[in-house]
Amino acid sequence: MANTLPTALPGTCLVQKFPLEVLLRISYYLPTPDLGRLRLTSRSIEQSLYTTFVNEFFTRKQFMITQESLQALIDISKSRLSQHLRFVHIGLDCLSSDRTRLSDEEKEDRFRKRCANNFALWYTGHHRDMMVEAFRNLKNLEDVVIRDFNMRHRSRDGPDAEWHSYGYTTVFNETGVKMTHNGSTMWDAGFPYRYPSQVFAAVIYALGIAQARPRGIKVMSTRPKGLRDFAFSIPDFLQPSVVPLLEGLEKLHLCIDLEWRCLNMGHDELIYWFESAPHLFIRKFLSHTTNLKSLSINETTLCEFVGLPVFLDWVVGDLDSQASTDRTKQGDVVISLPRLEKLSLGTMRIDAPRLLKIVRKFAPSLKSLKLWKVNMIGGQETQPEPESQEIYWDSFLEKLTEIPGLDLKHFKVSMLKQCWCGRYDSIPISFRGYGAVCEYVGSDWKRFIGEIRPLSHLKWLEDKDTTDDEEGSRMPDDEDDSTGDDE
Repeated sequence: MANTLPTALPGTCLVQKFPLEVLLRISYYLPTPDLGRLRLTSRSIEQSLYTTFVNEFFTRKQFMITQESLQALIDISKSRLSQHLRFVHIGLDCLSSDRTRLSDEEKEDRFRKRCANNFALWYTGHHRDMMVEAFRNLKNLEDVVIRDFNMRHRSRDGPDAEWHSYGYTTVFNETGVKMTHNGSTMWDAGFPYRYPSQVFAAVIYALGIAQARPRGIKVMSTRPKGLRDFAFSIPDFLQPSVVPLLEGLEKLHLCIDLEWRCLNMGHDELIYWFESAPHLFIRKFLSHTTNLKSLSINETTLCEFVGLPVFLDWVVGDLDSQASTDRTKQGDVVISLPRLEKLSLGTMRIDAPRLLKIVRKFAPSLKSLKLWKVNMIGGQETQPEPESQEIYWDSFLEKLTEIPGLDLKHFKVSMLKQCWCGRYDSIPISFRGYGAVCEYVGSDWKRFIGEIRPLSHLKWLEDKDTTDDEEGSRMPDDEDDSTGDDE
């Protein structure tokens, strides 16, 4: 009787016999390409890894405004993965307009073709049509995020690996050109930093036409190029589709720049322009967001133009002044936000009385308050700056605890500064034992403020450490989780 040797089992069969816990542990340490190969070894392994795979790569995913990237979004929306995609991120990746001719003729030709395709995509409106098709199929869509930076939580592929927009790697491999987030594209045509506003308007219109109902819309920026006022325009022909979208929002996080049409105007003219123009687009836009629970407003220019203060006065609805009363009689829109629970203000110059009025307006419902890189203005421009510096934030924090009905469960201040009215140099504020960031979660927030007030001190610029640079480049109130693979 002939001896028969046992036939070696294929490696795939051995892997299939692994307990699920062991298989998940192995896959956890694999780089993305190797994880893809493992999933393709057999149907059973693909099914075993399906849940963890979609949670990591398809719960949230980042795209950009190119044909290939938006087509991928459409394809996902028509697949079984669509039910898992709850957070769609739109990266502000763009081809720079100031690039010299490439030395490689083939890459130069590909670059020119991509520029031409992107031009056609934008100016035919096809980019919006593609987003409409995709958003219409995403039944579980919760948040849409527009961002000008990539997250570095892609630990699977190394400590410095980023989550790029889908298609970014393909563009780089074909042309050798890295797409940028600088906000200045070949279509600015003397209108700087228009691209973020273009993308925001296109996303809003696409969501409205698709009758999508996400709970949140967020704009996350690390550069001085916030949304201009025209980005919030809702033409009459789009109001039937866009207004219901805004009315259903629970989260709205904005990075704004209200200097548009004001850059070359004098201070007095600027005040007149804003106070005599009650129909600013952002006012009408926010007046429709009646169900907001979370609102974040970040000014991106850190200038002292009066556009932001006057806008915040409108948010407060301060009817003590006759001018405000007159504007209301003229038909100016108002904002209520009776359900607002979370308020975040960042990267702005503001005086203490105005900031206290904002908190006081929303105090009955407010549960969370975050102030990030807020530069508090002290004194008046006609007054000389005192020799000894007082801490303006100390008085603000004391008065904050005296606001009737304010019952916070979460309080956070970070990267605070202060300056004298009319001056641009500012002094960082720090808290001994805490540094530049103080945060409290609980029911006794007033006691916490009482504890940190004596710890506040002026942190002179020459002693400034690197904390501000490291933390200051991120929005304070947005979830910076993984956003999905780039290819």
